[in-house]
Amino acid sequence: MHATGAANGSLTPGHRFFDRFVSQPLLIAHRGYRACYPENTLCAFDQSLGRSQLIELDVQLCRDGVAVVFHDQNLTRTTNAALVARELGLTSLNLCDWRLAQLRLLDIGTWFLNTDPFATLQRGLADRPHLLSLMPQHILTLRQLLAWAGTSRMPLNIEIKDMRHTRMNSLIVPEVIREIREAGATNEVAISSFNHGYLRSCRRLAPEIATAALQAGAHPLNLITYLRELSVCAYHPEDTLVDASLVTTLRSAGLQVNVFTVNNPSRQQQLFRFGVTGIFTDFLEPASGELRP
Repeated sequence: MHATGAANGSLTPGHRFFDRFVSQPLLIAHRGYRACYPENTLCAFDQSLGRSQLIELDVQLCRDGVAVVFHDQNLTRTTNAALVARELGLTSLNLCDWRLAQLRLLDIGTWFLNTDPFATLQRGLADRPHLLSLMPQHILTLRQLLAWAGTSRMPLNIEIKDMRHTRMNSLIVPEVIREIREAGATNEVAISSFNHGYLRSCRRLAPEIATAALQAGAHPLNLITYLRELSVCAYHPEDTLVDASLVTTLRSAGLQVNVFTVNNPSRQQQLFRFGVTGIFTDFLEPASGELRP
């Protein structure tokens, strides 16, 4: 099922997704250029252009059932939701309890200036006056981001967040697929998730869209058989799970291997020598005059 080489006629378009990247291994922007710009914002995605070959982002559904680009289940860490909630009379700070019109009121960028999460402001890698000029940043719908990606000619890795403990659980996969199809982007995205049931649904509802299995903690038993049963084209393990033997086994089985989240340059080079397809990273290739982490 996972034959190597794009010329094999048995491969579906989804399984050919990573063949587009002539230059490998890939630098994949983790939530955009997250080290120097607030994650999952338009400015973080804009600054990924020319520095990465693929952008990873997170999607979940708000109360209206609209797919929005956001990582955390709770709005507290990266927004001013606590303040806005008081103004709106809302008691929950969970994203799935907010309507899109309410989410659009949030500032999802200024927190970065206040917390400097990667110490890039402190080290002079990020520019405070420039960031201030970009504020506020507002939450994006998946539709908006797909339109931006189409114009920017940037392929996307869309991570579907696990919503199994919410009323949106049965709605998230069909809605993401609908948005991708309406944007004409089925060949321009890969869908990943830690919820592998979502990946099974994706392959059933939209076999033309590439899927990838995210994994943390420990590998599933009988890994290659398991991944073939999922019919994914790629495996996305956390860094601590990866060694040379694993990469060789996966690549020999025709699977792509993209590792998260790797910010250490020495470890990046080691993984490249192992033969990984790509790495997810918060620090991207610096532009002229910028320093490396």
